Amino acid sequence: MSAALKPQALRAGALYALIFGALGAHLPFWPLWLSEWGLSAAEVGFYTGCGVFVRIFAGLTLPLLADRLGARRQVVAIISAIGATVFALHPYIEDRTVLLLATLATGLVYPGMIPVTDALTSAAGRAHGFAFGVARAWGSLAFVVANFAVGWLIGSYGADMARVWIVACLFAGIFFALLHPGGGLTPAGTRPGMRDAVLLARKPVFVLFLLAIGFSEASHGVYYAYGSVHWRALGLETGTIGLLWAFPVALETLLMFLLGAAIVQRLGPVGAIAVAGAAGVLRWSLMMTDPLGPLLWAVQALHIVTFAVGYLGAIAFIAEAVEDRLASTAQGLFGAAFGGFLTACAMAVSGLIYPALGGLTYGAAAVMSATGLFAALVLRRYWSGGPV
Repeated sequence: MSAALKPQALRAGALYALIFGALGAHLPFWPLWLSEWGLSAAEVGFYTGCGVFVRIFAGLTLPLLADRLGARRQVVAIISAIGATVFALHPYIEDRTVLLLATLATGLVYPGMIPVTDALTSAAGRAHGFAFGVARAWGSLAFVVANFAVGWLIGSYGADMARVWIVACLFAGIFFALLHPGGGLTPAGTRPGMRDAVLLARKPVFVLFLLAIGFSEASHGVYYAYGSVHWRALGLETGTIGLLWAFPVALETLLMFLLGAAIVQRLGPVGAIAVAGAAGVLRWSLMMTDPLGPLLWAVQALHIVTFAVGYLGAIAFIAEAVEDRLASTAQGLFGAAFGGFLTACAMAVSGLIYPALGGLTYGAAAVMSATGLFAALVLRRYWSGGPV
């Protein structure tokens, strides 16, 4: 039986599909729901911006809690249940302050679930003989499907369809979290505490890892913040912009299904992170020239290297360098580094300089990728494999 079709890989992939299916509706369409609720454009930006700080907090604390309790599956299920309930109650909110609190609560969902699910899936892959990427690829595929399906549903039935889709995914996620093949309760004597997490975060090799993957992956913050805005300014139609977002994610899915494990095995974890940084320097430097036509599509295809190869390298590094009992904590530190603080910084800086520089703003992303590449090369010198 193909590793990708093993029941354990499919069960792990199903949880990713539900998490990223919800995220694929939330990221592009939730601002529409907030706008229909009655928030102004400035208020929508403020509410979503406040969620950045919650995501950093959740990415640091909830994975550690999962490791500390020795109950990763149960923690993912509880977070999914809380998220589904809060989103389900949104239609009954009538006060702006309550809506802000609900927005902050939903900010706990994805940064709490994804790092712990990554740790579960990495462990399941080692135990049951399938590559991490073949399970994670279902998440990328579901993200694209959600983009198109929810977009059509909103066009036909209104913005509340995004909320309905998110609630359905997260409620189903409760059960698939409990069915995940990545392990049950951890014996109490081996569970880590805050001191273990602090010691890990202070280890020089792990700090180099966080800098390497953090700067490399957070360089995408400029693209996330102003990619669509700049393409529209260059005259591209909305439909084309949507395809430019979906195209690299589709390629990312194929890479994870077919070649991800082989690429990381050939390059090694740190080599994969370094290649992602180098590809980022190339990608963002080319974006500074405002490419259009076939060149733009070719540059977008580099996403499979700048994001997917680096991400898979990071997962492989944690599997080799960090004790399994701290795997969720390490995933959370990694996620908070690139998904939280550094990405927020990249988006904030791009917001300051884009009005004056336009497409040249991608120079900031190129500098971040170069920084990540440099840190990866230093990491390669000081880490030869094994626990840090």
